[in-house]
Amino acid sequence: MTIDFDEVLPYIGEWGKYQKLVFWCICIPVCIPCAFHSFLQVFLNAIPPHWCQISELKVGGYEDAAILNLSIPIVETAFGEKTFSQCLMYDVDYESLLSQNVTWTPNTSWPTTACVNGWAYDHSTYETTVVTDWDLVCGQDWAGMMTYTVFSFGNLCGNFIFGFIQDWIGRKRAFFICLTVEIVFGIATAFAPGLISYTVFRFLVGLTIPQIFVIPLVIALELVGPSKRGFTTLMQCLAFSLGLLLLAGVAYLIRDWQHLALATSIPFIAFYAYWWFLPESARWLLATNKVDAAEALIQTMARVNGKQIQPNLLQNFIKEKELLVNGSSDAMEDTTRTYTVLDLFRTPRLRRNTLLVSFIWMVNVTVYVGLSIYIPTLGESSHFNFFIASAVEIPAYPILFLVIDRWGRRWPLCISMILGGAACIATALVPGGQLRPTLILSFLGKFGSSMSFILMYLCSGEIFPTVLRGIGMGFSELCGSIGAIGTPFIVYLGFEHRVLPAVIMGAITMTAGLLAMALPETLNKKLPETIEEAEEFGKDQPFFLFNVRRLDQCC
Repeated sequence: MTIDFDEVLPYIGEWGKYQKLVFWCICIPVCIPCAFHSFLQVFLNAIPPHWCQISELKVGGYEDAAILNLSIPIVETAFGEKTFSQCLMYDVDYESLLSQNVTWTPNTSWPTTACVNGWAYDHSTYETTVVTDWDLVCGQDWAGMMTYTVFSFGNLCGNFIFGFIQDWIGRKRAFFICLTVEIVFGIATAFAPGLISYTVFRFLVGLTIPQIFVIPLVIALELVGPSKRGFTTLMQCLAFSLGLLLLAGVAYLIRDWQHLALATSIPFIAFYAYWWFLPESARWLLATNKVDAAEALIQTMARVNGKQIQPNLLQNFIKEKELLVNGSSDAMEDTTRTYTVLDLFRTPRLRRNTLLVSFIWMVNVTVYVGLSIYIPTLGESSHFNFFIASAVEIPAYPILFLVIDRWGRRWPLCISMILGGAACIATALVPGGQLRPTLILSFLGKFGSSMSFILMYLCSGEIFPTVLRGIGMGFSELCGSIGAIGTPFIVYLGFEHRVLPAVIMGAITMTAGLLAMALPETLNKKLPETIEEAEEFGKDQPFFLFNVRRLDQCC
């Protein structure tokens, strides 16, 4: 017989000194590794300006600017911009031209050919990247995006693997296994001798994303009371956003990809010190009948929180539970039923909500990840672009604090997605594809995507019934991981058509935003506990319900 940890929390404190210390000193800092490795490849795989290597001119002592002018044809982009080709060169005998010992100017009627001696790179922004070391440009430019896809496939596999591990051996040990995998293969990335090994190492690091963020989040949520779960979720998401800002700064200071891979992995070895301070989840201990360990933990929590409790509190709770259910076959049946993912689809209304939530999750992950990769490719300052794209996430948190308990969940979700999607689509209307307006609109799209991403964590947790909440959330996140796998190739379209990725992401975001209006509003509603309650949940709500909380309800 097990007990609900929420019944114990009032005796030991729902948000006492113990929970605060664990949350602020452990759960918040460990968000940084997830932020770093989620988007590290934006900088490892960066593609600097490049052109065909003309070895004869280089040996002849010509500077890069002169080589460009003398040997590289000028091409026109889809937006009418004229620039030096990155993949073509004039097909002439440069040794013969040099032997004439005269200054020449290129003839635009000369034949052109693909680069035959490799490429030269502009090292003003990056000293080296994976692309410059292995020439992943022109006909090989797909390979860099392919590593993103493999990394995202690792995310998908990691959700299954570490989801099983944390339920099998506990949250604490699962976290340190996850940390070890990330550190070991993050360091190994720096020593990858070629593209295949690099891709394998990034896949293995990908196994830990987002689980290295989710496991501490689960520990935090399982330690605090219901009233603080929304707060802890928002704070950990904020810590992730701050981690992205820190990543931009580290990448700006370290321009060599191998050194950057080491700098974003080795410091996290310090987190092993948390082994002596990070507690196991009391809920997991109770669920696996480790009552003695759970008793020791709650005694420690009570002592640190300044609470006086009886020595055998859990044993007394268990005895009371046994007396309540003794002889009640219905109660025993309810507590022993096992639910599966198929139960999400057995009834019509729950099936509809599951499909809606899963599709919106997929769109949110696709657009959030897509814009995070896409925005740094716009213009020359990828570090600055990534920093601003991460900074625009920060205002979403105070705005959500202000509106979610007044306007509800559904309308802020719809508005953020529709406005973000409209901003992305509007990039197609920028005359001549001007860079600055395109960037501003993309930043607005990222802001909307960030806000809707946070709201989906809250919405989906409240829409699914209690008996299927964990399964429903897991299935939705699985759909999100599937969306992330194809995202890099949406971004890849931007190599030929700059705004096409933004338009595609904007269109699917607006579609999901409109569909979100079909979700039930959960503000001030009793959340469903059973499948039967989930079928009735929201039936009495009109499609365009705007649930504004009255001022007298706020007190």
